Amino acid sequence: MKKLFLGAATIALSGCSWMGDFGMGSKHNAYNPQTGYYNGHHAAKKSKGCCVGGKTLSRWNLEGGVGTEYFVGGDAVTANRINDIAGVTSNDVSMSNAYDEGMRYELGGSYALNPNRKLTVMGSYAEADGDNVTLGQINGEALTGEFTDYQRYGVEVGLRQYFHPKPMPIVNSVRPYVEGKLGAAHIDDIALNGAQLGGNVYNGGTVGMYESGWVPTAAGLVGVETPLFNRTTIGLETGIRYTGKLATDTADLGPGIPLAGTNNGSSSWTVPVMLRGRYRF
Repeated sequence: MKKLFLGAATIALSGCSWMGDFGMGSKHNAYNPQTGYYNGHHAAKKSKGCCVGGKTLSRWNLEGGVGTEYFVGGDAVTANRINDIAGVTSNDVSMSNAYDEGMRYELGGSYALNPNRKLTVMGSYAEADGDNVTLGQINGEALTGEFTDYQRYGVEVGLRQYFHPKPMPIVNSVRPYVEGKLGAAHIDDIALNGAQLGGNVYNGGTVGMYESGWVPTAAGLVGVETPLFNRTTIGLETGIRYTGKLATDTADLGPGIPLAGTNNGSSSWTVPVMLRGRYRF
């Protein structure tokens, strides 16, 4: 239900505080490449600073997004930090090799400080399927299993800066922007499921890797928007996001236990590719 709600909200949303009615074929809505606005509201814009449909600047916006998120940095298995025990070896496993590309969903709002700058507050949910990995070798036998699914939800506050709209064919105009975000996210605990050592069940089939908890997040994003209807815009967005490190779970991989220390990673860098929508009030 969570994914259905967020996905539906994304499609239904979008909006624009920087232009007015979007009417196909109307002479009053002809695009003005010098201002990035439509002529039907250009005069009101000059008199009131910025307006839509004859009204002053629309301050509040409802926003949403859905897209794919790719792991591009961070380690799930840290071989260089294992205990020095005879007969025990391991290899580093990156987050991108431990997890498939994931999905990210966002829902929130923004407030226009002026026609070109917005404060944003967005809630998010992200998930990715875990892959089979080899944690390491104990006396020549491989310890293997599958990472549990990666699940993260959080909230971020951002500052978005828009640039002058650019005329484009078909969609009339696009408006580029950049945004910086800071926030926090909760990540569910991560374990190695179906654990086997040399083909035999190991530790009851589960090895705890990371404890669940809250971590800091930060993102730098770039995107473009284009008007869809009178109060709506759609856009594309990408960038880079940092997610902090989870606490190591020492219940199964504590000091003195073979392969302890392989779970000293879990901070990550991801690249989202999002379809966004905005509705202005």
